[in-house]
This record gives sequence, C-alpha cells and structure tokens, in this order.
Amino acid sequence: MTDLTDLQRDALLEIFNIGVGNAANSMSQLINEEIRLSVPKLQIVLSDHAEVIGAFIQSQRICAVSQNFSGPLNARAFLVFPEGKTHEIVRRMLGEMVSADELNTMEEEALSEIGNIVLNACISSMSDLLQSDFKSSQPFYHLGTTHSVLAPDNVADDQFMLLLHIDFSMPKEKIDGYLIFLLNVQSFNELVRKVDRLLSESVGRP
Repeated sequence: MTDLTDLQRDALLEIFNIGVGNAANSMSQLINEEIRLSVPKLQIVLSDHAEVIGAFIQSQRICAVSQNFSGPLNARAFLVFPEGKTHEIVRRMLGEMVSADELNTMEEEALSEIGNIVLNACISSMSDLLQSDFKSSQPFYHLGTTHSVLAPDNVADDQFMLLLHIDFSMPKEKIDGYLIFLLNVQSFNELVRKVDRLLSESVGRP
C-alpha cells in the first residue's frame, strides 16, 4: 500500500517541515545569510518507478548526498539537486571571494556538509516526534543519472520511496531541492504505525 490518508500525509509533512526549518536555521548561521526551507509536496512511489522519480525531480542528471539511518525503522536518505543547480548554495557557503576553480574543487565537501545538516535535522525531527532513536552513517556524495543514483541494481523493487520537494529560498535566489527516503516494506509499515500513534496521542490531548 502506497496511499496515505490525508491525516497521515499532513503529519509526515509537518515532521519534515520542522526538520527542514531547523536545518534552515543551522544553514543560515553557517553562511550568515537567511535561508528558508519548506516542504510543499510529498509523494510515495515504489522504487522501480524510475519515470515517476524522474518526472518528480525534473532532471535526468543529479547531484545528491546520502546517509543510511538505522533504528526502529531503516532508511536510506538522499538530499538531491538537479545537476548544475548547487553552485549558488555552495558559493554562499564558501564566501564571495572563492574562485570558480576553488568552487568546483570544494563543491563535493560543501554539499556533503549541507546534506549532513538537512538529513540529520529531518531524522532528528522524526526521532523526537515519533519517540524513536536513530543512528546515522557518514554522508556520501553522488553525481550521475537519476536512475544510477536512486535506483541502483542492488535496490529491491518492492522498496518504497518518500519523495519530498523542498524550496530553498535565499535572497535573490530560489532553488529546488528534494528529500528522498528509501524504505523497505517493513520499515514503511513501521513508519505508518508510528505516525498513527502520534495522531492518536494528539487527539487525546486537551
């Protein structure tokens, strides 16, 4: 089952909005410039639906940062940007005086740090609201086609992908980014159970 109720979908969006909001605060302090992040859209697909994933991201080539998270449920999380759309974020992170050559050299390290901030903020929000603890791996940088990065040959066809569109809003600039969480059936069902518990507890509060 890939469909969620409206309440389940709203609860997940709220969890991720809190996470990216915290990430925006951390990134704003890092570059000394206001950054606003929001999650306006959530879609769930099976991992073998490459055409749906490509249409959602609207790019055949991407750069991404991934991390593995383990705990009550296991997930592989990606922060994804269309190729060529990350230079402005990295430039502001590294400073105005960085040359084009330095920017290209340091882009992988800078994006890995940004991915680490955003992905861990989202998992931390999920951990707090769902009352679960997670462990994370080191961030890993990817550059390639949408299929090679997000649907490699060793990924099972019955895994789920949570696709979230993120608006990166900076002064005079807006960049589309994407959060993608890859979960197996057991982890997806566990996530839904935890969201349902969160919703039932919120109904019982005065």
